[in-house]
Amino acid sequence: MVSQAVIFLGHLVPLTLIWVACVHNIIPVNNYLPEFAHHFVLYAPIFAVIMLGIYAVGSVVYGVATFNDCAEAREELIQEIKEAREDLKKRKVLD
Repeated sequence: MVSQAVIFLGHLVPLTLIWVACVHNIIPVNNYLPEFAHHFVLYAPIFAVIMLGIYAVGSVVYGVATFNDCAEAREELIQEIKEAREDLKKRKVLD
């Protein structure tokens, strides 16, 4: 069983090596792209972090928007709270 860190590094290390090779012109990407595109290659990690943040915020917003109410669980929780209060009153912790 492989840990999540190993899987993450298995994706991150090759991408980092490709990016470093492109920045140092080992892979001649800049020869085939217009001059302004060099900045996109240079700042690709920053763009990736920004896109990851946008994805994370979008996932949270979507999860909150589609969160289901559980009426049965609500009633069960209210019943458990009542039982806990009664138990605390028996033990004279609550008045």
